[in-house]
Amino acid sequence: MAGEILAIRADSPLYAGALRLRREVFVDEQAVPADIEVDELDAVAEHFVVLDGAEVVATMRLVPYGDALKVGRVAVRKALRGAGVGRRLMEEALRVAAARGARALVLSSQLSAAPFYRKLGFVEEGPIYDEAGIPHVRMIRPIR
Repeated sequence: MAGEILAIRADSPLYAGALRLRREVFVDEQAVPADIEVDELDAVAEHFVVLDGAEVVATMRLVPYGDALKVGRVAVRKALRGAGVGRRLMEEALRVAAARGARALVLSSQLSAAPFYRKLGFVEEGPIYDEAGIPHVRMIRPIR
């Protein structure tokens, strides 16, 4: 069973596991071009991982975004989707944002994932747009 959520930086040995999982989910499953999956924000982001033993089974990153934090690269191993691991990651993002005094969490959601984020209090903001060949919508969740 997936364990605790760990905050890591790009220089952590666990970062390689996060990148492997992101490649598996975004590049292999969703056909996102490999050359855009890792970007310049990875070096400055705070990354979060969930481990099953020594294996990264879920990950996300948080990046400062004005007076908010931007959630990105949320990936959960296929076999664990629907088991609450993604919810736990997002609850951690909300906790971190509140602790840092951020006014909101923002994210670019794949349209198919928008219902998941809506259940966590995110609302759509703006039109649907294409990102890496996948329909997306900007979503925001104020921090109370």
